[in-house]
Amino acid sequence: MLFKRPFSATTQYSGTIPSDFHFIPDFFSVSEQRTLLSAALLRLDAAGSRRFQRKRKLFLNPLASNREGPPAELFLPDDCYEFLQGHYDGVIHNFREMHLTSWPTNEILGLLPVLNRLHSLIPSHNIQTHLLHLASDGEILPHVDNVSASGRWILGVSLGSERILRLESCAHPDEGAEILLPSGSVYIQSDNVRYKYNHSILKNSTFLGGIGQRMGQRISIMIRVSSFVIQFP
Repeated sequence: MLFKRPFSATTQYSGTIPSDFHFIPDFFSVSEQRTLLSAALLRLDAAGSRRFQRKRKLFLNPLASNREGPPAELFLPDDCYEFLQGHYDGVIHNFREMHLTSWPTNEILGLLPVLNRLHSLIPSHNIQTHLLHLASDGEILPHVDNVSASGRWILGVSLGSERILRLESCAHPDEGAEILLPSGSVYIQSDNVRYKYNHSILKNSTFLGGIGQRMGQRISIMIRVSSFVIQFP
């Protein structure tokens, strides 16, 4: 097995978890989540159009200085962001994204120690980092990862609103699971679960008897690497 950590007993899920899916529901503290989310927003905002940059400057968020509040309060209203309606492959709706070449360690106080914790899970210099910001009504439709686009596994950090990850076997559609991804959680998909399961991020919450309430914004940090053995702490 590529990763070695038992599945957490605190994880909220339904169905059967594939053996190649590994999950830590509470890896980052609230303070660490806010630090990572602030850094991700800084990079995404800088890459957007000047019209939306000016719009965000006019919007004062009094909650941004509260380091103990929920990370989701760092988001501005949806209309302050330049969300795209559709991805080139039609899989992602209402989102913005970027490939990250460097983190703003000089601009965000305390970011480096948080990144060191994250990178302790992936002892490799051969990584690609991708930021994906979903709007409150954003979603990722069912898809299977492109084998040629990345390596053997992918790591995801969830920040902001809780969302549900749905995994469905391509060979047996009745087999799979729905897993609640709280802010601060980390998951790793490898091998069969990447290439033999459809995975999606749901727009609404219908998890464990939910009534389909609308979710909020979230940012995921996706790290792709080549095949190295990873030992969770």
